[in-house]
Amino acid sequence: MSADLSASERGRPGIARVCVTGGAGMIGRRLVSRLAGRGIAVAVVDDLSSGLAMPAAATITHQCDIREAQEMFTLMRDFRPNAVVHLAAMHHIPTCENDRARCLDINVVGTENVLNAVTEVQAERIVLASSGAVYDWSDGPLREDISPTMARDNYALTKLSNESQLRLWSERIGGIGRVARIFNAIGGDDPNAHLLPDILAQLQGDQSISTVRLGNLESRRDYLHADEVADGVMAVLMDHRRQPFDVFNLCSGEEHSVEGLVGCLATCLGRPFRIEVDEARRRRRDRPSQLGAPNKTSALLGWRAKRDLRGVLEHLLAERSLA
Repeated sequence: MSADLSASERGRPGIARVCVTGGAGMIGRRLVSRLAGRGIAVAVVDDLSSGLAMPAAATITHQCDIREAQEMFTLMRDFRPNAVVHLAAMHHIPTCENDRARCLDINVVGTENVLNAVTEVQAERIVLASSGAVYDWSDGPLREDISPTMARDNYALTKLSNESQLRLWSERIGGIGRVARIFNAIGGDDPNAHLLPDILAQLQGDQSISTVRLGNLESRRDYLHADEVADGVMAVLMDHRRQPFDVFNLCSGEEHSVEGLVGCLATCLGRPFRIEVDEARRRRRDRPSQLGAPNKTSALLGWRAKRDLRGVLEHLLAERSLA
């Protein structure tokens, strides 16, 4: 699995070798493509549980579970990355609630394995994929430096724990830790049973269908496309300030209700349909609002989401038509 530095890599300043955990996922594969496009060597670690294949743009790929400590150490030792982007996690919130122990094992213990392996090879920079779900429930824009955090579900609990793990790693070894708090990402290859894949699955096939069964309709979320998330993670990775630890929102700065999202999707499809509330799909506890503030990320990193909701949905539908 070893991959020696080429002469061009040895002479290139900055980040030359990056390990991406969860690199076969919806965001990971997009990030890998962007890194490779810059001439950066990329090692992908993924257990392929999402059903997506390893990205072709990777320099090397390694199928394993991040909970396998020796496997993680061997990969890091052989590839010798100078930066790691840690995306691997259990994401789907209902699954995280239904299988709490496994979620904690993957997201928290797995992250500790990644951090320990990185420490052994003295990689100096780690970017952690966190979530807008770590913020406490409140109306109004959620800001990295002033909005309180509070775990209201098991997934948020693991992400808050991960942020603390990374901060402690940064303090302990003097490494550079960056947290990307990702809000609601949408992509045509989303392997999880999130809202948009569920709606599109209901509409697939029978073009005459006029009813979509949903749960909570009033919940408002901040949506952005997975392409823009990957661009944002890249911007966080390339933050060359020496500040040991920092946190950035990756969000659009706009929020939309589920009902509004469905209405916009109907417009994009050019086919009206009605919503039927299915009590079995309703979450008993669901945050009313999750609106991110992108100001800090824009000011310090120069990244901002470019597509509005309609643009995000049109891009999603174009992706699916090409699949």
